[in-house]
Amino acid sequence: MGALIFGTKMALVSIPNVHLNAVLIILTAVFFGWKVLYSVAVYIMLEGLVFGFGMWWACYWYLWPILAITAVLLRKVRSSFIWALVAGIHGLSFGALCSVPFIFISGWRTALAYWINGIPFDITHCVGNFVFTLLLFKPLYTAMSSILGRAKIKEA
Repeated sequence: MGALIFGTKMALVSIPNVHLNAVLIILTAVFFGWKVLYSVAVYIMLEGLVFGFGMWWACYWYLWPILAITAVLLRKVRSSFIWALVAGIHGLSFGALCSVPFIFISGWRTALAYWINGIPFDITHCVGNFVFTLLLFKPLYTAMSSILGRAKIKEA
């Protein structure tokens, strides 16, 4: 699943902050529980190997697990809309959470400037996460259920 998350991100790499990461991490958590953290680790390592190991990469080690842990804790939810909200909030808060290390490195002003500078990307991230999750959660859930031999999704 980590390689799938990375592969789908690479397919959409030309559109900044628009990817299927959130919906795929959510689905992995729903089906595999805490094992989602292995997939997230594989994804983060692949990102670093391909794009380098900058400050953004260090932030990924807590940003993506936040979504994974949230999804595991809410894994009984089957509503596409609720999952779209979770994914959208994660996307919108991504830059703010990524600015946290700058508080310790350069102070509040730098962290605030970093966050404000990235707000347009956070909005794009939020909208992309929300729309992809809203549209793809149920069909991908159904496909994964079929592949894994699990019960079909109930309409929510």
